[in-house]
Amino acid sequence: MRLNRLCHRKALFVTLAMVAGSLGSPALAVTLNFSATILPGTCSLSLDKSVLPLDEMSQARLRSGVLLNSQPFTLKVGNCDGVATAGLQPVITVSGEGMNQDGKWLFRSSDSSAGGSGVMLVQSANMPNYNSTEVKPADDYPLAGVGQIPVGKDLPFFAGISCGGSTGCATVKPGKVIARITFTFAYR
Repeated sequence: MRLNRLCHRKALFVTLAMVAGSLGSPALAVTLNFSATILPGTCSLSLDKSVLPLDEMSQARLRSGVLLNSQPFTLKVGNCDGVATAGLQPVITVSGEGMNQDGKWLFRSSDSSAGGSGVMLVQSANMPNYNSTEVKPADDYPLAGVGQIPVGKDLPFFAGISCGGSTGCATVKPGKVIARITFTFAYR
């Protein structure tokens, strides 16, 4: 019994000491902010090729108004999920470094060593030519109508080498042409 009272007194003393200590010191507070983004949905993107070699070619073959060594590839859009979003359309957008040369957009990365040429990209299932409409940065390719859930599909493309028109082709220099093109799922 005596041991019991001693334990109670020690416990009471410790508790009072803790309360007294907390009353004498300023209170500290910490804030934790939370944030999250709720998205209407997305799709997975994949390419049927990770590298598209456009082969070697003679500088003499690069002439005004010509698209050479066109190679096909497919952007596969699948596993779409989400909800219909009023006023927005699910699309694929295109981005990449390049230049407008004689009225044609040519993708070309700054680490290319060749001069005056680049990659002309065309969204088509059929073999393109220089007069085909080229893909430009910020072009959109719809996956569904405005306010609709995106659907999976395959988008066929061709990529080839060009120097544009006479002004661009006059600046062609031998070297390696490198282009990096990014496809992104977005709502517009």
